[in-house]
Amino acid sequence: MLIKSLAISLGIMLLLSAAFVTVNAQPLKVTILALDPVASSVVATGDEVTFTGTLATATGAGVANVTVNIIEERDAKLTVLTTAETDGNGAFVTTWIADIADPAQDRIMSVFASFDGVSSYGASKSGKQTVKVAIQDMQVSFKFDKSNYFNGEFAIFTLQFSSPRGFPIDPENTRGIYDGVTVSLERKSEGVYVYKTPPLVPPTHTLQVIAEKHGYKLFNDATTVSVFARQQAIGVLVNFDWTPSEVVEGLPVSFKLAFTDPNRIITPYVNYDFTITRGSEVVLDIQNQQTTDGTAEHVHTFVGGGKYKATININGIGQGDLFTPVTQVYDFDIDVFRSIALEVRAKAMQKGDAMRVDFRNSPLTAAARVYSVQLTFDGASDAKIRAPSAWDVNVEGDTVTLEASGSALDTGKILRLRMVVEGTVDTVEWSAMDQAGDEVSSGNAIVRQFRI
Repeated sequence: MLIKSLAISLGIMLLLSAAFVTVNAQPLKVTILALDPVASSVVATGDEVTFTGTLATATGAGVANVTVNIIEERDAKLTVLTTAETDGNGAFVTTWIADIADPAQDRIMSVFASFDGVSSYGASKSGKQTVKVAIQDMQVSFKFDKSNYFNGEFAIFTLQFSSPRGFPIDPENTRGIYDGVTVSLERKSEGVYVYKTPPLVPPTHTLQVIAEKHGYKLFNDATTVSVFARQQAIGVLVNFDWTPSEVVEGLPVSFKLAFTDPNRIITPYVNYDFTITRGSEVVLDIQNQQTTDGTAEHVHTFVGGGKYKATININGIGQGDLFTPVTQVYDFDIDVFRSIALEVRAKAMQKGDAMRVDFRNSPLTAAARVYSVQLTFDGASDAKIRAPSAWDVNVEGDTVTLEASGSALDTGKILRLRMVVEGTVDTVEWSAMDQAGDEVSSGNAIVRQFRI
């Protein structure tokens, strides 16, 4: 009887417990997961792929703050590419950096979004879409430093590697093969590599380049350069220059000569005469000069300004038994400036104690640029001076200093000052300086037509 009563009691408890579970269980809400189409269904290694979508209930209410997985299905295997958290409206966004699985072929992916469900929301999956991670073609350009090459010259090959979109890329492995011999390519900057050849000989030379990079097809290509034999050329060209380029009387001038053949190859042994004339007057005559390295230099100081002519008369090339007579004459015009740097004029004006001082940097004189000027005259400390806006004025005692705050006083330009002074000024002592502060010219200017 006791056993029967216990059995009845236990059965009642089990029934009550089952009734309790049934009463408190809540059905899971159905969810709908949508994955938006990706912006591009074909991407490259290294591209950032953005996945977006929404998770909502059957009534359209967003499911907030839950995890959504982006999954690739391939060969019956599921791989999570990336995850995202939904926002307050059930929307999500996440990114994945595209990559290939096999370096020899494209990666064709079947991708979908998956929600595993939580206590009150059921699991769901989106529809599938296809994304292709394509192996890219490496873009490579070959450039040469010259259009034509002759025997004995060097060639510089420049290679530029870039993606199909034009962005520079560095291969992970590069190898050059020049005429069958493995050589190294020198990296200059991102995507830019160079190779300098040994001295060239006719007729052709070939550079083959092999480059590898993850996500790109193997690059293997070659380029060939043709080399021409030089034709024997008789004659001499002269590269003639002088320093300083603007010649001033009284200052030494260095004349430099460089001799080449018509192909611009240095001609080491040249016999020549060098003369300088002014009209019919010969001011320098150097005869029977011989070079050993194709260059020469002569120094001359001109006396007096004006127009001169430098003449190089070539007598022949080579030496000893290989000497070949050549008759060629080259003339060069040279303008020599006078050594006075400035012309200064001071003039009294018609009105009151006004005075005007003009500094003229004449193009017929030395080509020095003037950066500061000093004037000294009685009563300068009390004078009122007006100068152009590009010049700063400073007065100490009877000395007025003007300094260029902008452009200097170039040749052919005038610096004009206006002053109001007390009393009579007969002369103005002046000096002009260059950018280094060295005096280029000085003198005294007599004030003309001064009136009180």
